[in-house]
Amino acid sequence: MGPRTSSGLVALAALAAALVVPALAHADVQHTVGRGHTIEAIANRYHVTAKAIIEANHLKNVKHLRVGETLTIPGVKDTAAKSEGAAKAKVAERPVPSAADRAANAAAERGAANAAEHKKGEKTAKVGKTNGRETTTFAMKAKTPGVIHAHRIATTEQFDIHVGDKKGRVSPVALKSFEKMMRSPNGMAHPIDARLVSLVGIVSNHFGSRKVEVVSGFRPFTPTQFNPHSNHMHGRAIDFRVAGVPNEALRDFCRTLKNVGCGYYPNSVFVHMDVRDTNAFWIDYSKPGEAPRYNAPGLDADEGTSDVHDDGHPGSGATGSDATTTPSGDTPSVPTMPAAPGLTTPAAAAPAETGPATPSETAP
Repeated sequence: MGPRTSSGLVALAALAAALVVPALAHADVQHTVGRGHTIEAIANRYHVTAKAIIEANHLKNVKHLRVGETLTIPGVKDTAAKSEGAAKAKVAERPVPSAADRAANAAAERGAANAAEHKKGEKTAKVGKTNGRETTTFAMKAKTPGVIHAHRIATTEQFDIHVGDKKGRVSPVALKSFEKMMRSPNGMAHPIDARLVSLVGIVSNHFGSRKVEVVSGFRPFTPTQFNPHSNHMHGRAIDFRVAGVPNEALRDFCRTLKNVGCGYYPNSVFVHMDVRDTNAFWIDYSKPGEAPRYNAPGLDADEGTSDVHDDGHPGSGATGSDATTTPSGDTPSVPTMPAAPGLTTPAAAAPAETGPATPSETAP
């Protein structure tokens, strides 16, 4: 072999190494789609853009992700690789790994990253970027995945509810526990929609298995309620908060879930979440006992604060030390702002404000 041939091979090897090594600056994490996952929620979890995930996986219909489907999350920082610098230098000498090898490596990297995060202690918040601005998600690894730790605010009752059965469905025991936990103050109960139970489980996992504090669940019809068709009457809605998590962060995550109604009440103590056929979002600036004052006309709002005559809501007559408390770590309410009253129409994008919006009121 002549000197020219040898030098040519060396140059080709150097070029191959230059092409391979930069790709290792970031790890491509594999994410398995679970029930209720949306492309926006997945992107928010890994702090990447939805567009990057769509392009990396050549997705055509992001509204119908399949449970169990594996998605490649590009550009996630490889924390495990920092301790393997020497091994990286030899990657150019090895053949390109197969798809199975890449999946196995990604799983190992996720495990190492989770272990490193656990050693740092329980973080109360994670800072990322949404729509070009910094946001605090308060997301963390679930301590007890699939188990909801709940407290019914108006009573001393505590619940530890295992959501799924061995087949991955919402278990009959979980449904019965929710029915009891979400009964009305006068003791009336109603079966709770299984998808609502599943969504509360997703919220619990997202916020690290923190305690879910139930303000109101099933409410029978009353002639004075603002919305005569409230989902609360059918076991499809919950007013709640998460201990240690500001309602703004809870609101932003609920808005990433599919086919969910989300109501935000900056002058009250809870976030409303219900299950429905399309997404809807509203803000009600009223205080407890006042008529609703929504941020825009024509919103598909489920209720006003005046409807919430239930557990632990200020002005409801609930008793006990928890009756008017706000969750620890919650941020102060924003000032009351006038808005046109209205009802009915889901908004896919963030609704128009009638006054100056705070940064936390933008869509996630």
